[in-house]
Amino acid sequence: MFYIFHRPEPRKFEYKPRYYDPEKEAWEKRKAALGADAQLSDREKLRLKMRSSWGTSDEDDKMKKPGARYKRIRFLVYFVIIFLLMYFILATPLVENFVNMFFKLSAK
Repeated sequence: MFYIFHRPEPRKFEYKPRYYDPEKEAWEKRKAALGADAQLSDREKLRLKMRSSWGTSDEDDKMKKPGARYKRIRFLVYFVIIFLLMYFILATPLVENFVNMFFKLSAK
């Protein structure tokens, strides 16, 4: 198409992802500590893998985040407040008395 004004070309997105694998790096450190050409048996590999996986879990990582604990506490507080409001609305005559008060005032 023909344009009167020059339209610049959009910039190209040149994102080059970098992947960091902490488990692989820890494995490389362990391997280097044992010796560069030392071969580990399958049993030793399994033992190291189990030890590393039991040491940390996703739940532990979530709890280590600075705001995770406060998010849970805040969620529980909001849940309790909503629960109490629903209880007062549905289980007590508070709302019914409030509505009757307004109808009695408008009927006079």
